[in-house]
Amino acid sequence: MIATSPDLKESWALKRRSLRVQLLVCFVILVAPGIFPGAFPGASKVEAAPLPDSRVIVYQFHRRFRCEACHTLEAAIRETLKAHFPEEIKEGRLVFEVVDLDAEGNGHYAQDYDFFYNTVIVVDVEKGRETRFKNLEEVWSLVDKRDETMEFIRSHIAEYL
Repeated sequence: MIATSPDLKESWALKRRSLRVQLLVCFVILVAPGIFPGAFPGASKVEAAPLPDSRVIVYQFHRRFRCEACHTLEAAIRETLKAHFPEEIKEGRLVFEVVDLDAEGNGHYAQDYDFFYNTVIVVDVEKGRETRFKNLEEVWSLVDKRDETMEFIRSHIAEYL
């Protein structure tokens, strides 16, 4: 029989509890929205005002399962837009969209903008037509530096406005 210390038993119990919580969170994320449609924020459709013919779109592309860096980057983009471009957003001249590449009908984006993995793309739309775009893939090297990330995003968006 192998003797175990109370600390080791406590450590294993904590790990088991943590695993149970992680499994519960995964269940809620994957299954609950299908069981309880409309019970989660953003589940209902809200009619938006028509967009102007000329605008800048900032896309954040991700896969179905998002890592912490994806969430951190999304928060930095939202904060940047709110702090530096509130009027442009209000007027519809600047739009931010978070796109799940694994969702049905979204696979074309990777071909349209010539990228392979999660990224941020800034698109210029003039008179209803996309005229240019830029892949901000370098943002991933900055994601742990919030201020630098925000300035990087701000400067590239400003170039397109």
